[in-house]
Formats: sequence, structure tokens, C-alpha cells
Amino acid sequence: MSSKAVSSEVARRYLELDGGSWQTEISHVSGVPSGLGYGTSGAGALSLSLALNEAMGLSLSMPEAAQIAHMCEVECKTGLGTVASVFSGGLTVRTAPGAPEIGHVMKLSLPSSSIIVSASFGPVSTQRVLADHPLRETINTCGRVLIQKFLQDASYSNFMTISRKFSNCVGLMSSRLRRAMSALDLSGFTCSMMMLGESLFCLVPDGDVARIEAIFRSQALTPVISTIARSGAHLI
Repeated sequence: MSSKAVSSEVARRYLELDGGSWQTEISHVSGVPSGLGYGTSGAGALSLSLALNEAMGLSLSMPEAAQIAHMCEVECKTGLGTVASVFSGGLTVRTAPGAPEIGHVMKLSLPSSSIIVSASFGPVSTQRVLADHPLRETINTCGRVLIQKFLQDASYSNFMTISRKFSNCVGLMSSRLRRAMSALDLSGFTCSMMMLGESLFCLVPDGDVARIEAIFRSQALTPVISTIARSGAHLI
């Protein structure tokens, strides 16, 4: 299902909770493309949940509103853990599954100069992957083993190493994505696959951004430069 379907499900849940008659018009604006592994479905569901809670005066706590967004995303098969990470903000590792205040998210400390450089060749269907039970079991098995290895050295540099191992373990990388990562490897940059998209990301100091941008462009990729949020989702 699409981001639109998740937002519709969030709105439906809130109309049920309120019990009144509302006319709603929902619009999402994103600084990154949708459908490529950036987590826009989860971010859209969470932002809408927080907004509807405020607009309808339902007085749910922030975690309760986030739990609704999480449940909708899981039911629509657009993601499993995005909402928890967006709710927390920063660079996170989910060490126990579940919605905010049910699962567990560990936030890593980062140098202030850290930047994410990412790019994509195209989408990978999250719904298709989540409906593939053998593949889901592979993902869960890879994740369990590698999270334990990561917790032995929970540093941001090891984060990229373990993330890459996870990408290799799951086995969803296309040949052109592997070629792009090999070019980055040769220049000393460890990057990984975004879940889920035919996309890759690098976590680097801001001084390395220009070099990585050049490598991305040499692989026919258009780089996206992102800073890292220091706080989680909130109303503005």
C-alpha cells in the first residue's frame, strides 16, 4: 500500500476515536522522495497522527499518538519500525520491536559534523517484502545476530559496518547498487542499503560530502544531503 493508504488509515482511526463528524483534507510535504526507503510513509503517518490529535483535541499523549501511527503502518505493510525511530530522532538502533514505549530504541551519540549522503535508483516494494514470509524470516535472523554484534561496540562507525553486513545478509541488493557501493569502498567509504529501496546511504563527516557526491554522480545517482535530527517528531 502507498503512503496515501497509511494516512487514510490514520485518519479513519481518529474519526473512530472522536466519534464526531469531520471533513478532513490531508497534505504531506517531504524534503525527500517517497517510496525509496526514506521512511516517508512512517513519517507521514506519525506527523498526521500528532496533527489530528491536536486538531481534534483528543488529549492523547505523544507516545499514544505515535502508537496509532505505528499500528497503521504495520497493518498497511509499509514498514515495521520507522515510526519508533522518527519518534525518537537522531541515529537509532531498535533493540526490541514495537511501537514507542513498547519496543526499545537506543540513540547513539554522534559528532556534530555528521551528515547523511544518500541516493536511489528506484523503489523496492515494502509490501511485497513484508508479505514474503521466507524473506521476513531471513531479515529477522540477520537482524537478531547482527544487533547482538553491534551492541558489543555501539559506535556510529560500527553502525555503518554492521548495517552493510545486514544488507549483504538480507540479499536484496541489485547489481548496480553493488557496483555503486564497490566504488565507494574503493575510496574508503562504507555505505549501506536503505530499507527498503534500491537506495544507499553513507554517514560521514561534513568534510567528506563533496567526494561522496562526486562518486554518486559517477554512478548515475543524484545525491541527497541530510542533516541528522537531534530531537524526535514534534508539532511546530
